[in-house]
Amino acid sequence: MSAPGAGQESRIDRYGLLLFLHVLGAIVWIGLGLAGHAFFLWAAREGDYGFLAKLNSAVKWIEPPSIVLGPLILLATGSGRVLDGPWGFGDWVLVGIGGYVAALVLGGALQAPGTKRLDAILAERGPEELEAIALGRRLSALMWPELAILLVVPLAMTTKPTGGGSTGFWALTTAMLGGAALLAARGFRAAQAPAETFP
Repeated sequence: MSAPGAGQESRIDRYGLLLFLHVLGAIVWIGLGLAGHAFFLWAAREGDYGFLAKLNSAVKWIEPPSIVLGPLILLATGSGRVLDGPWGFGDWVLVGIGGYVAALVLGGALQAPGTKRLDAILAERGPEELEAIALGRRLSALMWPELAILLVVPLAMTTKPTGGGSTGFWALTTAMLGGAALLAARGFRAAQAPAETFP
């Protein structure tokens, strides 16, 4: 379904509504995710453990719309756009679905349990507790691959890489994921270091 051109009346049809909801889901998921990462990494680098404790509490409130609602809207409306539009479930669509699944696994299997554990430690022993600082470092490290995923998915959605014309996309994706893996590894090594050397 083509976009309205010159002389055509602009209207919101089913595909247009799906597109609007799809963009809205991306704003919720990626926007809240990037903002949360930025605040967390800033506080971690500054060693402001009190702020990290407050941010950890805020994350529990932010998680439902950012980690659950946003991606669900994206998946549902994205599938609807593929079925209703000129595309099939080709390369770039599979990248988006793969990123969705990877983000859910990363958030649900690794970050969510760590966040709950950190919350318990903070409530019992406070933000200066060494175990809390080390766990906060590990959670901060996990944010790098998630951040890369948050960038790869919209890159795939906007560039729509397919077949032989996708070399640049895959090169950039590999660079982002590889860089995120290196930063995550650095963060996990820092989690073993004394608190004064953060990060």
